[in-house]
Formats: sequence, C-alpha cells, structure tokens
Amino acid sequence: MEDLSVTLFRNCKILTMDSNDSEAEAMAVFGGKIVAIGTEPIVRAEARRFMQIYSRDSHDAITLMEEDLSGACVVPGFIDAHLHPALCIYFKTQLSLAKVKSFSELGEILRREDAVRSPGEWIFGIDLMEDTFKDPAERHFPDRRVLDLFCPKRPVLVLRHDGHLCGVNSAALQIIGVNSSNAKEKTPCSGEIRLDEAGEPTGIFTETATALAIDRVPPPSLDRIRDGCKDFSAELASYGITSCGGVLQTDEKGPAGKAAAMELPLIQALLKEKLIEQDFVFYLITESPKRLRWFSQSFQSLNDNEEKYCVGGIKLFIDGTFGASTSYMFEPFSDSPEGKTGLLVNKEDYLRRLIKEAHELGFQVACHSIGDKANRIVVNMYRDGQTGSPSGRTRFRIEHASTLTDDTIADAAKLGIVFVCQPAFIDSEYTWLVRRLGLERCERTYPFRGIIDAGIVLAGASDAPVESANVMKALHACVTRNGFVPEQAITATEALRIFTYGAAYALGQEQTKGSLEKGKLADFVVLSVDPRIVAPENLATIRIRTTFHRGKRIYQAADRH
Repeated sequence: MEDLSVTLFRNCKILTMDSNDSEAEAMAVFGGKIVAIGTEPIVRAEARRFMQIYSRDSHDAITLMEEDLSGACVVPGFIDAHLHPALCIYFKTQLSLAKVKSFSELGEILRREDAVRSPGEWIFGIDLMEDTFKDPAERHFPDRRVLDLFCPKRPVLVLRHDGHLCGVNSAALQIIGVNSSNAKEKTPCSGEIRLDEAGEPTGIFTETATALAIDRVPPPSLDRIRDGCKDFSAELASYGITSCGGVLQTDEKGPAGKAAAMELPLIQALLKEKLIEQDFVFYLITESPKRLRWFSQSFQSLNDNEEKYCVGGIKLFIDGTFGASTSYMFEPFSDSPEGKTGLLVNKEDYLRRLIKEAHELGFQVACHSIGDKANRIVVNMYRDGQTGSPSGRTRFRIEHASTLTDDTIADAAKLGIVFVCQPAFIDSEYTWLVRRLGLERCERTYPFRGIIDAGIVLAGASDAPVESANVMKALHACVTRNGFVPEQAITATEALRIFTYGAAYALGQEQTKGSLEKGKLADFVVLSVDPRIVAPENLATIRIRTTFHRGKRIYQAADRH
C-alpha cells in the first residue's frame, strides 16, 4: 500500500494574492494541490477531514506531515510570462560579455578566448551593452574593424544585449558571404546590413539580418545543451519561478534564422527527458496559425496527466528595440542626426491576417511592440481583428508595450488587452534612455502606474536571456525604477501581483495558478522576509529560501535562514 501524506505548512505569513489580498498562517497540500488555507486551527481541521474522506474512499492509509516555516513569508510561485527557453539554454553554452564596460575589456576577453580555443572555432559573445561603456566615445557597437584588432583570424560574432543587433569581424564576414557587391541583395526587408561610406559592410547586422550571421555559428554538443538546460531550470527555481510563457521559433523564417528552426524540437526533447521542472505555455513564431493546432497536440503528448505544457498562441513582431534604434516611433530618436524613427519589421496587412486567423482558431496573439507608434498600430489591429469577447485562450497580449500614448492606454483598457512588461529593462536602460528618447517620451516609457490605474492587467516577465529572470531584482525595478520617472512606480504588493496573478492571467491560467487558494496548484515560494515591509532599495536582497512546484520542493537555499 502506498504511503500518502498531507503536508501542513505552518508558522508563516502567507500572502495569497487572491482578489482580496487575503493573508493566511497555514496551508495544507496534497497531490500537488492546496486542500486548505487560512488560520492554523481551521487548516488542521480541514486537513484531517480531507484525510478521513480520502482514506474512506480510496482505502489507502494517509498521514499528516508538518513543516514549520519559522515565521517566513510565503507567496505564490512566480510566473515569468515571456522568456525564450531555447535561447536561454543556448546562451548558457556561450561567452557572456555582460560585465564588459570598454573596448579594452572586450579585447582582453576576446584575446584570451582566442588563445585557448581550437583552430577554426568561432567565438560567440553574448549580452554586450555598449550604451553603458565608461567612455562616451566608445558607446557604439564594435564593428569588424574594432573586432579585427582583437581577433584578426578567428571568426567572432558579438550579440547586443537585446539580441536585435550583432557585430562580426572580417573572418566571420567572409564565412557569412556578405560583401560590397551582394550586401544590398542579401539584406532582408526587416533588417539591415550596415555599409560604410565606401559601400563596404561594416560587420553590423540588425533585426532579421542578424540571422545571416548567427546561422553560420556551429551548434554546441548535445551534452553541453543538456547541461545548459539543467542550469537554466535550476536558475529559474532559485528565483522562485514555477511557470513560464516560452517563446519558440518553429521554422527558419523567424528573426533568429535557420538555426532557430531547431528550437521547438529541441525543447520538446528536453521536456521529454524531464530536464525542466517548470510548467510552460508556449507562444510560437510561425507564418501559419493553422499549424498551432498540430503543435498543440505535440506538446499535449508530453504531459503526464498534469497539463504542464501547452501552446498558448502565436508570437508576432511589430518593431525592434530602443537599443538598436529600431523601435517604431512617431517622432525621430533624440540622438539620431539622420532623423531615424525606427521601423516596422513586418507589413501591416501580413500581421492583420495572422492576428485574425490565430484569434478565430481560439489562440492568443502576443505582439512584440516597443515604440509608441508601434503600440498604437497593434492596438488598432487588435481592435479590428477581435471577434467576440477574448477569453483566457484568446486574450490579446502586447509584449513590452514600452512607450505608450494616453489614447493607446485608454483603448487597450477598453479592449481588455494584457500588457506583458519587463521591469528589468529599466535597470538596463535608465542611464541612456533620456539621451535616446528625450524627457517628454521618457515620462510615458514603462508607465506601470498609468497602466494599472487604467485597469489594464499587467503581467511580469524577463525576456530572458535578454534580461536576468531574477524576480526580486524585477520587484526592485518596479518600486524604485532607479529614479527613472518615479511617478510611474508601483507598490511592492502590485509588483508581486504582476509576477503572480497578472502573469497567470496573461497565460490564461488564473483559474489554477497565480494565487494561493483552495483547489489551486501548490506552486509557492518561501521568502526570507515580507517584501511589503522592506525598504524599497533593499527589495533585491530578499532571499528565496525554498521553491515548491506542484507541492514538490524544486529549490532549497543552502542556508535556510
């Protein structure tokens, strides 16, 4: 006979994040779900009543186990509504340049890698943020001439922090096969191969053109991929993350090119091997919404009666990013002498068709949109493509929604559009956004206060590997904003809500996740302290003690206290 038990978690403060922001002091868990929550005497009584009924009906012995949480704070499992799992895993196998703050530091790292790597092996550096370089004169992305100084013979590719721009050296450019005679011919309609005054390629590629370069980098070994996958899932668990919205490319026509066509089968293989602990709702980059049904069935076959994986909808791209000066704006960038206003990376009629098809098939649509003009356009398209009232499976999402006009916010609220934000973008960009956008536009950039006050559901995400998935740092960014437009700050409770209930709502799973209530999944996080009583500047230092996913402990800090 199987030994079964109900676990009673007690001596704690539970922030349920339900509709009333209720608090509790105990919670009973069985079979991956919450069977009772409230005061300890009531939870004990309900747990014993549940045990009696279960034993009577199943004829199985059932016991009560207790876990004393020593006064810790418990919150629902964090949900990252938008990240890129295949890229996160892939980037775990590559060279991080996140801490580089000058060309000299970049050169030191690249020369060191060049000295130890096998002949012909590429150096693929990720996460370079040139806008934060110490010397203002160096705040331009390294082109082939700069990279040639450090590695003249070995192929080198350096990817910008946001993934929308890369630079390569001459050796890589030769392998890619781009030169002055064919650069214009090879340039995709939604990207750039930048040329110098003489018409020679600079080695800088933007948007979909980056795929021309990335496609030529040889893939890592399967063993390295598996190790990267384990590291990725463990890292998410250490941040308290129990569920994710995962963006995957399904064919070579997406922004990451041919190599990314392997994202979907790779992730499915890793899930089948049970190397990832978290639940996933996938948003697929595809030109054929009808394929979403087939993809949905393929993920369902991986579930073990737990409904851990499903396809939520389609992911579309409207524009680029602030960092690459490709977000689509009403007015030119403040630091653009050429008067650049960014670009639409796809034609409107193409986007409208995909939105309509996916919505009518019963899937969500999630549009990447950053610039103020891009956000106005996507709200218009959602309004025109909406048939009936969007439900959990068909809710329209805007990913990022970075700069917004008042009319765009008001119309999005009327349509029930969900905004999926990345608070960590503020950490990465606040030192240079004024230079790029100007003061007036900054006042309506990442306007979390205005979004929530308008009645729009705001969901939290990281866009990892673009940003760290560290939720406590994201809460810090929500509340302090590093001083960037402080009028748009939100409270710690509101910040917790966007990474719990708000994110669950964005995934269409608020009935089973996002708050700690009887009958919902036992996804929860034990924190060292209540985030609501911590000084805002100290939010990022709150420790994750333990992470539970469906009642199973998936992370335990080395020091529980």
